[in-house]
Amino acid sequence: MHAASVLLSASARWLTVVLPLGVLLRSAFVWLYNPGPFYWGNLIHAHSHTAYFGWAGLGLMGLILHVLPRFTGRPVAESRPLIWLLRLAPWAVGGALVTFAWWGYAGPSIAFATLNEALWVLFAIVFWREVRQAPVAAWPAPLRFIGAAVLLLLLSISGTTLVIVSEAILDSAFPLLYQAGVYLFLQLFGDGWLEVGLMGIVLALAGVRDEARPLLTRLAVAALLLQAPAALRMLIPRGLEGPLVPASLIAGALQGLVQLAFLAFARNLQLPEHARPWWRLAGLSLAVKAALEFVPLLPAWSGLALNRSLVIGFLHLKLLLVVSGALLGAMAQVRGPAGRWAFRLFASGSVAMVSFLFAHGLLFDRAPATSLPLYALAFAAAFPAAIGGIWGAAPAAAERRARLVHRLQRVLSLW
Repeated sequence: MHAASVLLSASARWLTVVLPLGVLLRSAFVWLYNPGPFYWGNLIHAHSHTAYFGWAGLGLMGLILHVLPRFTGRPVAESRPLIWLLRLAPWAVGGALVTFAWWGYAGPSIAFATLNEALWVLFAIVFWREVRQAPVAAWPAPLRFIGAAVLLLLLSISGTTLVIVSEAILDSAFPLLYQAGVYLFLQLFGDGWLEVGLMGIVLALAGVRDEARPLLTRLAVAALLLQAPAALRMLIPRGLEGPLVPASLIAGALQGLVQLAFLAFARNLQLPEHARPWWRLAGLSLAVKAALEFVPLLPAWSGLALNRSLVIGFLHLKLLLVVSGALLGAMAQVRGPAGRWAFRLFASGSVAMVSFLFAHGLLFDRAPATSLPLYALAFAAAFPAAIGGIWGAAPAAAERRARLVHRLQRVLSLW
């Protein structure tokens, strides 16, 4: 449990970096100015990588370690891989933040990205050591979702490997290879590791064990198998041809059906009190995202996929409203609630910002005069979203007292 608390605290600290940096990036669309010695493109890379590696990645790891004893019947063992994971995590995420901000994609940032991938392997080893005593067929439904998510985390390394090969070895000679790596990582990490893992966390904290096991097992397996082919949809506007085109479109639509089926099941769950408002927000956002999974079937989709504002809006819908909303809800349940206003600020700001980004993508070509007002509104909405998110991730008084007691016990044990 100590390791879970360490990872959740680290995740919350990285959120205090990610959200203000996101607000800064939104300001660049309102005022044209130079961010000191940095480049905006590099700051975008620093923002996204810290969000994935630090806030969301470490947060989900902490939640998984928190719920594992419910299924194994024993505390998580403080093994050597876990100790190294805790030691390396601050350096891996912090190094990625600094090097991506300063150099963008370059040797130092690639090295720290690789170090983060080493953390994922360490976490997979820790997870497997905890659950290997029971055959997979005997795993309860939440553990099957979590197991599928951990496998998707390992598979996401294939996406970053393609990016590194394309940029550092082939010197960008094959642009489609680079794009394939980017979208494969975004799909396997974001839609796979984070979303599927958080589905397992929701089921675990809601007390689900063997209810509807056949249905949930099919959903977990489908979520695992559909991620990679669904990622190829984003390559269609960039020149992908052949049988992979219909295969990717079908996989994406089926992924939307999986998400809707999970929401239909979760709708009947007795959600924990402190997590309930956050999870309802994440669930409604996931329903919107699931509906958007069918958009690539439309003839006009190729043009929409190349619309930068729509793509940014979709990524924020996924990472801010779905993933962060679910993470903050789980943290509220595990660490204690932060207060109603934390949720109100986060929900209103995030929904408004994502809505303005989508509106900009849809209206800019038809009414260019709306561009600056919509960007300004998105920038204004980012403030309550950031304040509410940081407030929501802060530990409650009970959690702070528990951490103080733990530190005092460690000091006394040294005597």
